[in-house]
Amino acid sequence: MYVAPAPLPPPHLRPAPAVTPATVLLLDSNEDSLLIYTAVLRHYGYVVVPSADCRDGLELARQEPADLVVLELSFRDAPAWEVAAALKADPATASIPILALSTVADPGSRARALAVGVASFLVKPCAPLELAAEAARLLGRPLAS
Repeated sequence: MYVAPAPLPPPHLRPAPAVTPATVLLLDSNEDSLLIYTAVLRHYGYVVVPSADCRDGLELARQEPADLVVLELSFRDAPAWEVAAALKADPATASIPILALSTVADPGSRARALAVGVASFLVKPCAPLELAAEAARLLGRPLAS
């Protein structure tokens, strides 16, 4: 005898599918920004790999590719433009979107960042929600609450 399965609950009552947290490589030479943005991104459910050293960050991206790179553009130890270009030139990291952060808001900096392959550009200091929302947009994921 056939017994029909129980109907599914309405979508709003179904458990959300398990989503693997996205990994964000955060490269920022400013220690305060590094701490704040790490805390913000972790609050929104991201696994954050922070680095205050641009060269170390580049190696980290090559060893364990992240889902997103957040790159502050005014590094002291290496030109961030070169880091962005290197990430985009390397087949192992070329597909990782880069979100650039900069204290310089001029159109030339934005255009230069986009020209080297940066997917998005935010001016520092940016609101925590703005950073998290832009990360979610670039990753094609809803913003976790």
